[in-house]
Amino acid sequence: MQSGAAFYVKQGNVYILKLAGDVRYTMGCALGDFLNGLFARTDYDDIMVDLTDAHSIDSTSLGLLAKIANFNRQRFAHKTTLLSTNPDVNQILDNLGFYDIFNIRDTGETISATLRQLAIPEHCDKDTLTQIVYEAHRTLSELNPANRETFQGVLDNLRLKLGGGS
Repeated sequence: MQSGAAFYVKQGNVYILKLAGDVRYTMGCALGDFLNGLFARTDYDDIMVDLTDAHSIDSTSLGLLAKIANFNRQRFAHKTTLLSTNPDVNQILDNLGFYDIFNIRDTGETISATLRQLAIPEHCDKDTLTQIVYEAHRTLSELNPANRETFQGVLDNLRLKLGGGS
């Protein structure tokens, strides 16, 4: 199994997040920190996601992508563009309702700027990661009734691990 990696670049007024390899929950702290910082910035007017080099992506990472879609819709009043050329990844996106919240294009567009790898946070304890996983799954479950049913058990389990809060 090839491990995952996350990169970003600001190209004009667009931040591009590129996820590659096997994108898993273990990247949650790095992605969560990056998104929190990005959502606080005001020097751009769009976020684009590139999954063209992703072999697989788990539900936590998909939940974080759904947060991007929600953010773009709320701040910029438009759908997020998501590039994905892998049929297996596209099937997962379709199953979870991502075609409703993203403009998904089955193309590999050229990114002319140099990508920078996301920083790995110095401190990501188990509780922090559990909170990120919980919030990601809650975001996914809010997309549609099928997701709510699919992820209810996961959310209940994570809520118990978090001490019944959230």
